Formats: sequence, C-alpha cells, structure tokens
Amino acid sequence: MNEIEKPENTSQAAEEMQDNTEEIKTVDPDSFTMPEGSVSAGEIVDKDFWRGITLPEVTAKPKKKKNVLFSLTMSLVFIAVGFGIACVTARGQGTLANLVTGGKHMTFSLPVSKRPETGEEALKDSQGRYTAEGIAEVCGRSVVSIDIYGDSSDFIPAGQGSGIIMSVDGYIVSNAHVIDKATKAIKVVLNDGREYAAEVIGSDANTDIAVIKIPATDLEPAEFCDSDDVKLGEEVVAIGNPAGYRNSITKGIVSGLDRRILSENSMSMISCIQVDAAVNPGNSGGALFNMWGQVIGITSSKLASVDYEGIGFAIATNDAKEIIEQLMEHGSTEGRAKIGITFYPISEETAAINGVTAGICVVEIDPECDVANTELLPDDIITAIDGKSVSEYDDIPSYVHSKSPGDELSCHVYRAATDTEKEKEFDITFKLMSDNGSLVVED
Repeated sequence: MNEIEKPENTSQAAEEMQDNTEEIKTVDPDSFTMPEGSVSAGEIVDKDFWRGITLPEVTAKPKKKKNVLFSLTMSLVFIAVGFGIACVTARGQGTLANLVTGGKHMTFSLPVSKRPETGEEALKDSQGRYTAEGIAEVCGRSVVSIDIYGDSSDFIPAGQGSGIIMSVDGYIVSNAHVIDKATKAIKVVLNDGREYAAEVIGSDANTDIAVIKIPATDLEPAEFCDSDDVKLGEEVVAIGNPAGYRNSITKGIVSGLDRRILSENSMSMISCIQVDAAVNPGNSGGALFNMWGQVIGITSSKLASVDYEGIGFAIATNDAKEIIEQLMEHGSTEGRAKIGITFYPISEETAAINGVTAGICVVEIDPECDVANTELLPDDIITAIDGKSVSEYDDIPSYVHSKSPGDELSCHVYRAATDTEKEKEFDITFKLMSDNGSLVVED
C-alpha cells in the first residue's frame, strides 16, 4: 500500500478526499469476490448476514455450588416468612404454635375496661352509711403506722403498731404495749407517707392506753363515737399496720360487747368490743370504725391460739376516754385509786355448783400495795366491799374509781376449806393506792 502523504493545507486535503470518493464510486463490482461458502451477492439479507462468518466458540462458566445452596436457602426462608405472615394475618400469632400443639393455644388479649366514673355518693349506701371503700378513703387518713426503735438496731424497728389521730396538731392515741419498748425512738408514718419522730405524752399500762405527739399541724383527726351505742352484729372496719403492711383494712361485725381481756403489758382486765375482723400483731393501737366513719374502739389484741380464729378485741372508746384525757392533761392517771389485785367473778349459780360463796376470786396480789399487808391470799373470795355485795366484773371498778388514793376500804372475805384448814370468813381493812401504771390492778 502506498504511503499517504500529508496534505500541505486544508484545501488540498479536501480535494484529495473528493478524488478518493469518486474513485470508490467507480469501482467495478465484478472485481469484489465473497468468501468461499457465503451466500451469493443477490441473496444477502439481514438475517442471513452472519451465515458466512465463523464466530469464536464461547463456553459458559459453571456456577459454584455454594451459590446455588445459598440461593436455595434464601428462597426457602422467604417462602417460610411469607407463609408465617399469611398465617398470622389470617388467624393470629398463635397459629404456628397451633400447628405443633394441635390447636390448644392461641394468642389472647383479655379485654380490660376502665372503672365507671362515680361520685361521692358511691362511698355511701342508701342510708347514708359508708361502704368499706368509703371508710378506707375518708377515714384512713386518720390512722397512722408506728415504728418502735430499741437498742438492738438503729435502722430496723424493734416493734410496730398503729395509732389514731386525735387532733390537727399531732396528738395520737395508741396502746401502751406498742410504745413501751421504745428505748431509742418512735417513728410515726402518716397515711400519705410522711414520717415524723414522736414523743410520749403519757402511758397507762393498766388500761393499755398511750398518747404520743408529732410536730405536725395539718392532720385530719378521727371522729370518736359513744361506744354504748354499739350494737351486736353491726358491721365494722379495722384499719392498722398488721405485720408492717401499712394502711391495711379488714371488715367484720361486732361479735361481742363488754368482753373482759387481760392487757398485753399487765394483768389488768379491760372491757373490750369483740370483732371477727382480722386483727393481727401491728394492728394494736389502730382504729375500729363503725360504718358511719366513727371510732368505736382502739384495737388492742388478738386471742391467738391454734384452736381459735376470727376473735379480735378493741378497747371501747368510753373506757378509753377518761384515760386519754388524764394522760394528755397530766401525763399519767393521777388521782385514780386501785386495790392492787387481779380477780375473776363467781356468780351465784357458779358458786352453788362448786359449793362456795359468790363473789370476787383473788388471782394475784400486788406486793407494793397496802392490801398485801392484810391476811388476804390468792384464791380467797371477796364477797362484799364496805358492806356491799360484789360478784360481777364491774362491781369493784365502779366502786373503787369513786374513791381516791389513801381512802380506806373494808372487805369481807370467804376462804374455802382445805385439807388442813376449815372454811373461814373474815374482814380486812386497807388503804387504796394510786393507780400509776403498776402491773397488778383491780380492773
């Protein structure tokens, strides 16, 4: 092939290109020959153009096995997910589990409705008495929890009890046996959770009544009721701190009136209201409400035995009233007289059955009292005081409480026969002592 010379200028190049084009157009078609085996010149069309051209052989590379397995696995996963979504949409989330468990389980959302809105009228019945819910809401603010701290621990209470708010400025009544172990401190916890250190105003072990005070001025005092109006069988609600569970509420009925029990901290007999509402350790000092929202008693103790259940006691408000007032005024029960004995009554019928004389049977004598200087002994029966026959629980307290410490008292005494002595009757005279909380008392 001849070497193409570079034109000297653009006009010369354009003329040479035109000459070449004219040269191509004048080529004789007979001078061009198709490759051997190709179609003839007259048969060339688009679909047969490549028939006479041999293309290089192309071999596809085989795919790796792991790619095949991966694709297969992903396909199965997508199928399973799609099936699960379809099942859940159709029947809920428990469908797949049901395929295994045989349809025993399913996902279930329990419908829960809101409580209907109610007003103050829902807290009372048609007669105007509170429901138990009403007592809890309205009266619960007047009951406190009491924690007692002794020398054994700085942070863990040595004992627990309850109390009833009596005034807006922090006076609280409780049981004497609740606070008597407080050698270090007394903590009061209000219904709303506020805590205060309390001081002891006064305590009387004989009646198991104590008064304490906290530095608060916005409290809600309870309303106290004349306990003589309490009826056997009427409904009551107890609020207290049993086992440390603050603001606990139990409901029951009045099971008995004027029950005589021994206070937990002494051997004195206390007149109480018996209830079947649950009363447990920690309830002591709490409130027993009637359904009018009034305190009818101060929860005191429980008769604990494997043979008894549902027997609780509360000191009647009328019995506690005088003691509370004296403790708040004097810090003690000054001016109250006592003989210095514990006893139980023997009625005429009981005396006739046992062949003795009716009266008051002496159980124990306080050695610190003047009566211990007489010939009176345990098991002797006092039949009369100042010439008046006695044979009931209330006979001695009602008579003695009208006296003052230092007054003289005369008693007629009967002593039953023994193996060595004949039966005997005699008189004794002694002075009454001040009832300042000794452990052996007449009532």
